[in-house]
Amino acid sequence: MRRALCLIAGLFVLTVATAATVPPQSGFLDTYPTLQPDAKHPGSFIYIAPGGSLKGFTKVQIDPILVWYAKDSTYQGIDPNELSAVTENLRKALIKHLEPKYPVVDTAGPNVLRLRLAVTNVTAEKKKRGILGYTPVGFVISTAKNAATAGPNLNISSATLEAELLDSSGKQLAVVIDPLEGQDVQKENLTWADIGKVLDAAGTRLRARLDSDNP
Repeated sequence: MRRALCLIAGLFVLTVATAATVPPQSGFLDTYPTLQPDAKHPGSFIYIAPGGSLKGFTKVQIDPILVWYAKDSTYQGIDPNELSAVTENLRKALIKHLEPKYPVVDTAGPNVLRLRLAVTNVTAEKKKRGILGYTPVGFVISTAKNAATAGPNLNISSATLEAELLDSSGKQLAVVIDPLEGQDVQKENLTWADIGKVLDAAGTRLRARLDSDNP
């Protein structure tokens, strides 16, 4: 049965991270189980419930994706419209691999796999603007760029992905906590697009495991 959920170990891993200890609990999860380092993906931590399985799940419910800034983050705010664009794009990165075979639904049910996800401990700062950024032309360019990337003009130095899979009764099937650092993607800083790539890969792996367990 453990094999049935082995995808969770690498579900949200972008690259090899260097964290040696579990990140502080953000409070996103109602219950934080005992997490173990993932031997296949150093830096990521996992929990798989005894006897857990994805067999029988034919639909997926994805809760609204949350974004939580770290208390010591220089930047704490985000425009509601920008936040909506960010989370919607992250959601799309997941579901494009699931549908139409595994419809994404809004309500729980006996064959519905529930996914809860948050980007927590986000440490960010506003990018500095050059003189062009203060001109009307510069504003138009900046706005167009933000719309294209679906996120504010930020430098994200670190973030943590927290994911939880539950069955229809609310039983916790698996948990993944993956600290993401800018250096882990050979870049000084992360972007929302980088985090989107993590979820794009997660959607691929989740679809593959659902297919494997439900031939």
